[in-house]
Amino acid sequence: MSEAGSPHAAAYGQGRIFQSERDIQITEHHHHGAPGASEAAAGPASVRVALTAPLRAALRDREELREELLAAVGARGGVHVMHGFGGCGKTAVARWLFGQVDAPGVALWVDASTESQLRAGMLAVAADRGATPEEIRAAQEGRRAAADLVWQRLDASPEPWLLVLDNADDPRPLRNGWLRASPQGTVLVTSRQATDPAWAAAGARLHRVDVLPALEAAQLLHDLAPGDHQPEATLRLAERLGCHPLALTLAGGFLSQQLLESWTVEEYLEKLGEDPVALLDRGAGLESGARERLSRTWQLSLDALAQRGLPESLGVLRLLACWGHAPVPLTLLAPSAVLSVGVPGLAAERIEAGLHGLLSASLVDLIEVPGGAAGRPLRCITAHGLLLETVAAGMPQQQREEWYAAAAELVDLAVSRQADAGAVPLLEPHLLALLRNGMTAGKVLDAARRVRDAYDAGGRWADALPFAAGVAQGAHTAQATSADVAGIADAIALGKITDMSGDLAGAEPVLRDALAAATATAQEAPLLLADACIQLSALHGRSGRYTEAIRLARDAGEITERVLGPTHAETAETIYWQVDHHSMLGNFGEALRLARQLTDLLPGLHGRRSDDVTARSVLMAAATMRAALIAARSAQGTVEEEVHALNWDQVLEHSQDALQAHIATFGPAHPRTAAARHNIALVSWERGDHQSALAEIGRTLEVRRAELGEGHPFTIEAAADLARMLALKGDDAEEAARLAEDAYAEALRTLGPEHRITVLCAAARELATSPEPGEA
Repeated sequence: MSEAGSPHAAAYGQGRIFQSERDIQITEHHHHGAPGASEAAAGPASVRVALTAPLRAALRDREELREELLAAVGARGGVHVMHGFGGCGKTAVARWLFGQVDAPGVALWVDASTESQLRAGMLAVAADRGATPEEIRAAQEGRRAAADLVWQRLDASPEPWLLVLDNADDPRPLRNGWLRASPQGTVLVTSRQATDPAWAAAGARLHRVDVLPALEAAQLLHDLAPGDHQPEATLRLAERLGCHPLALTLAGGFLSQQLLESWTVEEYLEKLGEDPVALLDRGAGLESGARERLSRTWQLSLDALAQRGLPESLGVLRLLACWGHAPVPLTLLAPSAVLSVGVPGLAAERIEAGLHGLLSASLVDLIEVPGGAAGRPLRCITAHGLLLETVAAGMPQQQREEWYAAAAELVDLAVSRQADAGAVPLLEPHLLALLRNGMTAGKVLDAARRVRDAYDAGGRWADALPFAAGVAQGAHTAQATSADVAGIADAIALGKITDMSGDLAGAEPVLRDALAAATATAQEAPLLLADACIQLSALHGRSGRYTEAIRLARDAGEITERVLGPTHAETAETIYWQVDHHSMLGNFGEALRLARQLTDLLPGLHGRRSDDVTARSVLMAAATMRAALIAARSAQGTVEEEVHALNWDQVLEHSQDALQAHIATFGPAHPRTAAARHNIALVSWERGDHQSALAEIGRTLEVRRAELGEGHPFTIEAAADLARMLALKGDDAEEAARLAEDAYAEALRTLGPEHRITVLCAAARELATSPEPGEA
């Protein structure tokens, strides 16, 4: 009997135990183990063999990690923990290192996935290192401290060793003395747990294992499925799989093992869109375990978290799966927001605990993203796309709509609050994902409209476009009828933004359909018809169909003047477009008359957009005066009496006023402000101030390239004008020729040979490549 008087006995298999306490009490225990339990308790078949599936291909990447681990083995260097989420290749690296151990060194492998397997494996290690059968039995029966026996034998080993503790995803058993450092060898642990007291207690060096770089991932696919695959397609497949090693292995296994069919990589990519998780699992071998199937490998971590009392981790992950595959600001998961929305089966006060569980299991990462208020970074959660797809696919059907509805309400709430302006762009991928989902599109339309309109006002039309398209489609998905006023307004906004993004051909059918729908509701919403007319008028003007553009602008003006009055900003804008179209047609007398009418209206202008329309109208008047003077000088177009009263000093003054108005209204880097600079550059050139002209047109081109892109018509026009000025000045003929050639190619590709801007580019190209360019 022990000093504490506690009973002591042991039984094996299905034996009976008799325990006596002190001197009279006898307790009988019956232990009925499952058949084969005694065999399992006997330990693994070997610790000298890596008890895991063999590598299907050579390791890719991980060079720095492998070099460090190999050096540690050579130096008998302490405890190392490789951590990362399931399927990222931790065991593959461990198996590679296991194979690098040469005599006289010894490599030892223990499955640490359960406490019983860890204990049996470690006692087998002790036996391998010289422990006697009696010592092993004493440890098994509890008569000797098992962990102490193992480490006594490892410390006394005559040969250096590497001990791999694989799949220690629940490190709690390791805290009981099983994980230690030794001067005789190196311990390598693979685990999904990024942090644990066991790592700190052993003084472990931590190594995060993540997905592969894209090129190495594509090469791994090629190694696994060699053949006549297009490299570009292989790279696309690797990126579609998020460069996840297990997913790559499964995809490569499927492509290499087909018997009845022979899919190309392109066909496999196409099929992935239907059910990626199920298709990937088809690449697993017949005897593959849960860790080798994508549908199960992450579930093991979630099951372990539930067993640790953290079932909320699954709820948090389900919420993340409802959004896009992009960083999620922590503010979106704030307990106060979740409480106000109500997420099924997820208590707001338990979100923090569930999130910590996911972080500890390496299922999500906590990152910082630039862009917060006052320059502060924003803390975000990120998860692998395939993990989110797996979780979404496994969501119970009866709960799916509730989860997605809650996710939509959280995003809508976050966008409407906009407490931190820097967080709004981080919400956009999630807003777009919900907008494209039939279950949630109707719930986030208002939030998407706010984002769309903000980008439109800021001149970021390319950024506004996916929201404009998503809102238009979302309204249709939400079963808005063709006569729905909000739906028509969304279609008009999409047409306008498509036009301003530079896609004139794509904008026309959208605006034509919107005009037809607005005409049908003219009695109910006359201003909607006016808006459709003015947007289609602007598009026709940019496309060179000026007569039709003028008619539409007049129609819009009649409606707005009747409904809003002659001094409203919307009425003034209809005159603005008439000025533009008449000027482009060469009708400078009418254009100047309308420009004066427009200018006279500006002091009394009212309406939400009065500042916007005022600034643009001042610029339109200045640009019309400039074009009229150039036409009069070159005897092009009809030169009416109104033109003779103009002079370049007057035009410069109006142009400078327009630039200041644009800076005040839109800001210095807005594309509309770039238009005012473009006009200043052209006026300065005509007045002979070539240095100022080149400086302004250069700044214009820089802003348009940054904000609109190389292929935008506004950018092409600025490049053509810069090329023309450089060619005429004669200082940099090579740069002028390059600019003109590139601008002409872009204009020909996007606008066609007859467009005004293409003709301008052709003239600049001819001038820049002529043998003797002349000074203007």
